[in-house]
Amino acid sequence: MIKIGVVGVGSMGRNHVRNILALPGHYELVGCYDEAEASRNIVREMFDVSCFNSVEQLFRETDAVVLAVPSSLHREYGLLAAEYKQHALIEKPIALSEADGVLLCEAFAKAGKTLMVGHIERYNPAVIEMKKILESECSAGIIAIDAKRCSPFDPRIGDTNVIYDLMIHDLDIVLNYLLPDPIATVSASALTVRSKSYSDYVQAVIQHEGGAISTICASRVTENKIRTIDVHTKQAFIQADLLNKTLQVTRKTSFALDVGYTPMYKQESIVEKIMLPNVEPLKAELMEFAKAITEGRDALTHGEDATKAVQYAETVHSLTANCPRLECANG
Repeated sequence: MIKIGVVGVGSMGRNHVRNILALPGHYELVGCYDEAEASRNIVREMFDVSCFNSVEQLFRETDAVVLAVPSSLHREYGLLAAEYKQHALIEKPIALSEADGVLLCEAFAKAGKTLMVGHIERYNPAVIEMKKILESECSAGIIAIDAKRCSPFDPRIGDTNVIYDLMIHDLDIVLNYLLPDPIATVSASALTVRSKSYSDYVQAVIQHEGGAISTICASRVTENKIRTIDVHTKQAFIQADLLNKTLQVTRKTSFALDVGYTPMYKQESIVEKIMLPNVEPLKAELMEFAKAITEGRDALTHGEDATKAVQYAETVHSLTANCPRLECANG
């Protein structure tokens, strides 16, 4: 078993602790660390796990670590983990700049340790099955992909904009995984609505060199939680709901039933509802981390892809850096 620790035990860190404890054949949870004593006390009481007073003390006892600290601390804690020869699963984004992502990849490569990044949606069964369908549909060609990720406003998230908070997921899924064709042009628009200075609503349109168009929308001022990806191909329309884990494919058909009288029954299209496995993405992600470590290979969501996602995020951010503020009547 892999001796593992969790650094940062806020909401996401506690989810990691819960899933690690549910995988006793893969991991031995050595303990946790958080800069806030109150957070350490909460996780100790919730899960009856050891909590360390310093991150260095934890690293001396572990082989691998989950870094679920704020994005602004990913570089600092990531480089320290590499220095202590830890395998690391860093929550997304890998860092807040492409340069820092490259630095982290180089540090773990030099240490000879696995670097994985928590782009959790790649482990969503709806995304996995969509990828399989697209591979079989490749001869038909992808026309366009529309990704939408919307949430209500959360005042606790105040250290980054909606691009690095939410859109980063779909930049990775669409541009690294589903449609990794070279990019010809990128355009983007954004609005600041509730945050003090960060963009809250962003829409990016990517034209690929092969002709396909990817449209990615992210919002944290939508009073409904939406996680959808729609793919238009020349022969089918594929719809994935990542939140409810549903997937369906609509195809055109020329089926007609002749029963000896008119009018004939015609079926203009057929809908396939894909059965998806009931798998918690975070548990699947942690299992992949364990396999990558034991097999000595790159994880599915490795550092290089995560760094490319940050590069795409930087491009979108540069196009929307001076986005206007939308003043609402109700404040």
